[in-house]
Parts: sequence; C-alpha cells; structure tokens
Amino acid sequence: MLTVLANKVEKAGLSNVEIVRQGMLAYEHHGEPADFAVTRNALHSLPDFWKALALQRIALALKPGGILLLRDLVFSFGAQESEQALEAWFQAAPARCPDHGYTREEYETHVRTEFSTFSWLLEPMLTHARFAIKEAKYSDSRVFAAHTCIREGG
Repeated sequence: MLTVLANKVEKAGLSNVEIVRQGMLAYEHHGEPADFAVTRNALHSLPDFWKALALQRIALALKPGGILLLRDLVFSFGAQESEQALEAWFQAAPARCPDHGYTREEYETHVRTEFSTFSWLLEPMLTHARFAIKEAKYSDSRVFAAHTCIREGG
C-alpha cells in the first residue's frame, strides 16, 4: 500500500506528503502538526483499549481542523443483531479467493481473531479523542464504515 501511495504522490508532483511506515501506537510525530491522516483497515487489529489510545495519538499529530479519514471493518448493528448480520455477511462471501474477495472462512476467522468494533463504541472513542464526526457512511452489509472527522480545538 505504501508503494502505491508513494507512486501516486510522485505522479501528482506533491512535495508536502510524508509517508510513514509505523504502528499507530509506536509512531512519534515530529515537526508541525499534520493537516490530514488516513487509516484504512488497520484499527481493527487493535483491541478497543489500544484503539482509543491510537485515536488520541492521531489527534495529537493533527493540527486543529485537521482531517482524519477512517475506513475499517466497523459493525453498524446492535449486539442483539450480531448473529443475523454476521451470517448475512458470511453468506455473501464468494466461494473462492483471491479473484473475488475474501471467503466465508476468512470472514469467520476475522470475527474470531480481530478486534472490529461496533460503531456505537467507535464513535464515542472518536469524540473522546477530540474529533468531530462530519460524516459517517455504513455499508449495506453493515460491516464496513467510513468516517470523515475533524480535529477539534487547540
């Protein structure tokens, strides 16, 4: 992903983009606060405790008014709906991978071994980290979400 991004930055002729390969909990920002941060399909690898700390660290790296784009596996259904929603997601999985996406078995493994969270838990983490959620979009499957957030205050 970093190589693809670097190629796009170079092709666009951008000189103000810094691409960093570092874990969200280990990264230490130096210099001026950033205008923009993106995390895609990474937060679900952290338990909620560490997820909340990572969001706070991202907020500290951004200037007030800076933008966070967060894309990840986020469950936008209630706990009581989990069985039905996850089964629908599993059933929609293609039979073969990699040509058509992840398989049912891979989705089931994800639920057992990763730390995707409910939107009703993630969104308070964002606001606690001093982000204003400007837009939240949820997939029809209710297992993916896209949040556009603005870093508040000083």
